[in-house]
Amino acid sequence: MSVLTASQYAQINAKVRALKSKMLTVGDYERLVQANNIDDVIRLLSTTPYGEKIAQVDLRPPFDLDSLDKILNEDLIKSFDLLIGAASGAAKHYLKLYKEKFYFDNLKVVLNAVHNKIPKQKAMQYILSLSPEEDESLKTLLDSQNLYQVVDQVRNRKAKEALTAALPQFDNIKVPIVLENALDAKIFGELWRNISRLSQSDRINIKPIIGTKIDVINILTIMRCKFLKLRPEIIDQLILPVFYKAEQAIRESIGAQNLEAVLNILSLSDHRYLAYRAREAYEHEKSIFSIEHALNEYYIQIVYSTLIGFPFHIGVPISYLELKGQEIRNIKIIIVGKVEAVEPSKIRDLLIIF
Repeated sequence: MSVLTASQYAQINAKVRALKSKMLTVGDYERLVQANNIDDVIRLLSTTPYGEKIAQVDLRPPFDLDSLDKILNEDLIKSFDLLIGAASGAAKHYLKLYKEKFYFDNLKVVLNAVHNKIPKQKAMQYILSLSPEEDESLKTLLDSQNLYQVVDQVRNRKAKEALTAALPQFDNIKVPIVLENALDAKIFGELWRNISRLSQSDRINIKPIIGTKIDVINILTIMRCKFLKLRPEIIDQLILPVFYKAEQAIRESIGAQNLEAVLNILSLSDHRYLAYRAREAYEHEKSIFSIEHALNEYYIQIVYSTLIGFPFHIGVPISYLELKGQEIRNIKIIIVGKVEAVEPSKIRDLLIIF
């Protein structure tokens, strides 16, 4: 590692260390999950680093959940602005591109919510808006009657192009995974290609994060398609044309007869631990959601290991931002769970804690 690289990331690492120290602990999550009601959740959040922001808003019962949602999103926006502002050159460009990924993730939530008629408030717990304008735009999209209306109203050029190009295939099979994967292909294709613009140290340390996520997307796509009983030739069209590990096993899984066969193939590959986690989750609850949760947990642990590992590379701020986003999703899930009087054990099962 050159002196220049160490110097470039010294300021960023210092900011990440300070930000990481303010993240919720396992104990914080447990207290929030066990809280009796939304009043107690707000009170407990006020004792965490979120307390300063919460104190600026009138959150006396009945609580304005939109105001609380805004506070949480603003905290993530502040983190992005701080770290992007401290970066320079190719690293700064990459962080800005990574910020776009969050918008594409939000659009995927919208597509699923509109297709499955999920109430707007429930869908918003998974949305992380990175500007007031984006927040209003996404709320408008959630009012759409169908996915064609969603695509028609999207204003982001990259997303619009990807979704419009995928509409003919969506017309054939009428499942949102077609549009979701079009968004993934667009943003992760750019993230993967732009790795080549980074320094050698950055390339080495960012590939496991982006590469693992791409593999997880592809594996989850195959599993979801097996649930939907889609033909292998359709699945092949949905796979992102990038592989980090176990390309042969992933390609072989496309033609597997069922989900069990997919897991058997992956268990003999470099993704054997991922396959083990997926199988364990599926045996506990035979649903695609349980598998998706397990794969996302696996990915977040990879991200966390990067954050606490060797510093002085772009993987550190990227890892923090990904984990910060997950923390805010966790808080939103707890809030909605308490509003809907969901049992603590069921709320806990929805969280991804690191």
